Amino acid sequence: MTFALRAMVDAPQYPIGAGVGELRDRIISGDVGVAEVVRAHLDRLDDVQPTLNAAVEICRERAMLEAARLQSRLTAGEAPGALCGIPFSVKDVIATEGVLTRCGSRAFSDNVPQVDAAAVRRLRDAGAILIAKSNCPEFAFGVTTDNEAFGVTRNPFGEHSPGGSSGGEAALVAAGASVFGVGTDYGGSLRWPAQCCGVVAIRGGLALVDGTGQLPEVGGRMDGRSSADPTGSVQRHFQVVGPITRSVADIATVLAVMARTEFDLDGPPAAIGWLDTEDSEMVGAAVRDCIHHLVTRLSDAGMIVQHLPGLFDGLHDSFNALRSTDPLADLRAAVGARLDRVGAGPRSSLATAPSSIASTPALWADIDQRRARVLEQLTRTPVLLFPVGPAPACDIDGSVEVDGRIISGFALMAQCRAVTALGMPALSIPIGSDDAGLPISVQVIAAPGREELVLRTALRIEQITGGAIAPPWLAPSRPTIQSWKESE
Repeated sequence: MTFALRAMVDAPQYPIGAGVGELRDRIISGDVGVAEVVRAHLDRLDDVQPTLNAAVEICRERAMLEAARLQSRLTAGEAPGALCGIPFSVKDVIATEGVLTRCGSRAFSDNVPQVDAAAVRRLRDAGAILIAKSNCPEFAFGVTTDNEAFGVTRNPFGEHSPGGSSGGEAALVAAGASVFGVGTDYGGSLRWPAQCCGVVAIRGGLALVDGTGQLPEVGGRMDGRSSADPTGSVQRHFQVVGPITRSVADIATVLAVMARTEFDLDGPPAAIGWLDTEDSEMVGAAVRDCIHHLVTRLSDAGMIVQHLPGLFDGLHDSFNALRSTDPLADLRAAVGARLDRVGAGPRSSLATAPSSIASTPALWADIDQRRARVLEQLTRTPVLLFPVGPAPACDIDGSVEVDGRIISGFALMAQCRAVTALGMPALSIPIGSDDAGLPISVQVIAAPGREELVLRTALRIEQITGGAIAPPWLAPSRPTIQSWKESE
């Protein structure tokens, strides 16, 4: 298939591309109607879907009905919610009441949850309007977005993958079809797609957002209801629900609703520690150059920055060792007798996973020891910067050449997986692009409970670098590494 999005889709008109705050203010003031905003995004989705294949369910009638009801309530004087009238999309492994939620699998082609996931319910209670479910690898197992049920999702930047496993969400947000998306992150499933598509995403701390409704539920349930956790799942310990947006301000607004809290983005800058590699996988020169350039600009802006080589060494290998002990009990129970309808990749994962909980205290102790080292460093440099991946977006097949070497599979998320092991908040934000114009991002990391500091630092970075990078058919391209070098 030839990528023809630039020729197929005209540059979008308002309200496409507007952020959460602007849209909400204009809806409340009456400058624009809820139905107008929702219809514009549904139409945009119709425009890009044939090429991106990012949505697996479009909720047109339901969304327009909700828009009309919300407009009536606003006209009657009802107080608007924090996300009043904002169209959003949700990853296909997150429960949505009355909307097919199939986890990218033919095994659950008829699954309709009875309730929303907790985070989705909070967003809808705040006035957000669900317009689509997005594609993901089957059961969210993958660094690209592809499955036997719905096929391949493509990146708005061209013949590349949007990453995985929240690749459908990142593609929809980057293309202007959704104001914000909701995905999950285990080993980097929010942060890696956000880099691939030039948008912003945050993995909050482990207890920040209620994760009820990620499917399959504990014990294999597929109805999105809450239940106790008898499995001791490694995935359930580390996986979180979080937002994808086009700005730090929007991330803060959406995350605050999901977490039922507030964030103050004003405040003094904190000292920053940075590193551009860890010892398990290489990081390409393009990524390292972007981070070095960012660090220089932060220093020039008066911020304290310190190089911390080696700080994350061993974290990725420790996480991999722990992850390999997970018996995938939830998935086994949910699949049951429908194993023949599961794709080859997830079927292989189930076949090779331990039959029972295999993790040992020594593996958890190793993670804790390495985490303690990082926590101690955070007392001196409260914020850390680290690559999202070894390179920009990979090819559709899940591989990319990095300085003469082919990297593929979960090695593309090694840097994200290392940070997952810490259980700390981490935000992915674009800081530049390679010479082909593909976005490169950095992870902004802080201690547990310090999401506000992550957001403040990311906002400062956004002010310096420009933040989200629009695909070339949406906006002029941003400076590349080569243009930086020529200007310097």
